Amino acid sequence: MGASEPDYRELVERIGDMIYTLDLDGRFTYVNSSGLALLGYEASELLGRHFASVLTGQSASVAADHFARGIDGTESTPFFEVQSVRTDGRIVDLEVRAGNLYREGRLVGRQGVARDISALKALQAQVAEKSERLALIEGQARVAMDLYRRIAELTLATPADPEATDRVLRGVEDSLIRASAEKLGLDQQDLAIAELLAEGYSNAEIGARVHLSPSTVKDRVSKLMRALGARSRAEVVARAARQGLFVGDGR
Repeated sequence: MGASEPDYRELVERIGDMIYTLDLDGRFTYVNSSGLALLGYEASELLGRHFASVLTGQSASVAADHFARGIDGTESTPFFEVQSVRTDGRIVDLEVRAGNLYREGRLVGRQGVARDISALKALQAQVAEKSERLALIEGQARVAMDLYRRIAELTLATPADPEATDRVLRGVEDSLIRASAEKLGLDQQDLAIAELLAEGYSNAEIGARVHLSPSTVKDRVSKLMRALGARSRAEVVARAARQGLFVGDGR
């Protein structure tokens, strides 16, 4: 290398991200110091190994697909995310930007930069969890407010108007049923299917009434079984009735 040409080797070694090269078989031919530290390997342990050996099973498939598409020139994006397994067993989330490696115009392998995004992924998971909890709280508050409104209507209803009183009582019952269902992760359509199960309809007949395919109804019935801890359709009906998910006196 001439005196006027910069030597990037020290820069590559000092950079905080993992920089690597692979041969055409997918084996590591170079990993910088940050990459070795990130994965917990010595250079002698990692060089010559296939990239899939340091990834989780699902990530190995993702990386293999990008590798193959890169080699044959059909890769649509250089970016992808994988999970690597350190030597101590800890999982590391990586964002990878990869490209082909050429020498004297000849394709000799792949090269890439991998950035540790584990902290970002953990933060995203926390935000998602808090968002789900907030949505649940908002849903519970909405049901509570509806229930309070209906109770107020019942309190103010004219005693001489039994029909109005009955409507308000039915509204209160509906609110309580909806609150119980939401606590179990069930929605109005699930409750409708449970009602039809109680009436003895088949999946095809239920599907025709709620405008779903029989296979979707089957999935919904399975959901009801999981939510209620039931092992059969009859047990779904019995448990739903015991938990007050049916309007009226139950079955």
